Amino acid sequence: MPAIGQDCEVILDGTGYFIKPGTFKMKQPRIRKATIRADGGKAYVDLGPGKRAWSMTVLCMNDLLKYDGTNTALTGQQYRDALRASYTGSSGATILFTDPLNGTALSVHFDSYAEIIYDLHIQQVALATGNPAALSYEVEIELLEA
Repeated sequence: MPAIGQDCEVILDGTGYFIKPGTFKMKQPRIRKATIRADGGKAYVDLGPGKRAWSMTVLCMNDLLKYDGTNTALTGQQYRDALRASYTGSSGATILFTDPLNGTALSVHFDSYAEIIYDLHIQQVALATGNPAALSYEVEIELLEA
């Protein structure tokens, strides 16, 4: 079982991940509406904070280290495959996201997924030598509070 601060920074759908520094964001827009009244004045209705939305870039890299300096034993491809499985398998359902700031497990919708592959040549070299693909990815995701 992954533990934030020991072998990961966030937990999503039971798997621990590291986040690219400076990319973790949480937004919580207000539920409000401004309209023009018949007399020309502005009517403003504020119902308070809405649902939270998180965006971050997940590091799906080879040779990531835990906080104690040992290897995580997962390849970048394995991290990416687990994240991709959570995204494709959660249509119409929620998954659990553990907030790294307070450790609370929340139900979220996996709203968006985009991946960046640094060097496709790495995969070709690994496959040419009979080894499994060893790509490193950065995956940009967005989560919406259920």
